[in-house]
Formats: sequence, C-alpha cells, structure tokens
Amino acid sequence: MDKEEPARFVREKLEEIKQHKVDLHGGCVACHTIFSLKEKLASSEQDAADLLSDVLTHDSTLNREFIDVVEQVHMHERNTGKIFAVRERESKDSYLEAYFSNVLDELTSDLNFSSYQIILRKLLLSYLALYLAQTIGVDYHAATEELYYLLRKDDNKNSRISQLISKFEAKIKEHR
Repeated sequence: MDKEEPARFVREKLEEIKQHKVDLHGGCVACHTIFSLKEKLASSEQDAADLLSDVLTHDSTLNREFIDVVEQVHMHERNTGKIFAVRERESKDSYLEAYFSNVLDELTSDLNFSSYQIILRKLLLSYLALYLAQTIGVDYHAATEELYYLLRKDDNKNSRISQLISKFEAKIKEHR
C-alpha cells in the first residue's frame, strides 16, 4: 500500500459517514474508521489505530476533516446522555457496575502486558479526555478525539505529558 492510499481510504470513510451512507449503530467515528482499516488491511486493531494516527498526524487537512466529522456525529447528531438518564435506577446501576468492572479488568490486564509508563499515560489521557468532556459538554468519545486531534496537531503537548509522567515517577520514587 502506498503512503497516499490510507489517507484516501480514511477520506472515503469520512465521506460515507458524513453522507450517512454507513450506519455507525451508535458507535464511534474513530472506531468505525479503525475497524474499516483493520478489515481492509487484514491487520490487528492496534496496527490499524497506529496507521490512522500516523495518517492524521502527517496530514493536517485530513486531521481537521476527521475532527469535523467526529464533532458532527458525536456533538451535533447525538445526545447520548439523555438515553442513560431515562433508564430506571436498577438498569443504571447494572450498567454502571458492568462498566466499572470492565475498566478494572482492563487495567489489571494492562498491568500484565504493559509498562507502568504506558498505563500512567493511558490514565492521564483518560483524565484529560474526561475533563474535556465535562467542560465542553460532549460525550467521552468526542472529547477523546478532540484530545487526540490536539496531540496530533502539536507535538509539544506530547512532550508536556511525558514531562508530567517523569514528575510522577520521581514523586513515586521519593515516597518508596
């Protein structure tokens, strides 16, 4: 695959989403794009996510188009918070407990297969995305994509995150 083909493919997927030619079934723009890349390339989800990130990092116009589609779907066309709000308390509790367990299971698995720096970065990015979601009033997926857009747009932000992780490490070592 030449270097331009993944960018063309991502543009095609975005166009399909914008024109409602594909049903996301309530899913995420980024996830749909990643899974479409995964299927096209017969690769892993991680390889497809890495490729998408690389394509968007090196093509600022496509990066902007991508975030515009994310905003269209996640901010303008959806209002997912209301769906949860109208549930009965028992249903809400069940939903919350399932996802609480899923997060802890995922982090436990990460402890077995990833370095603590990666886990710390993941937690930090999750916190940043959550903060963005709360302050700008969007769903978490949209906030995550806004954050990734910012990180792709300005590598200095990644350096600041790395510096903060180093400070965390120093603080932890200091208290051992």
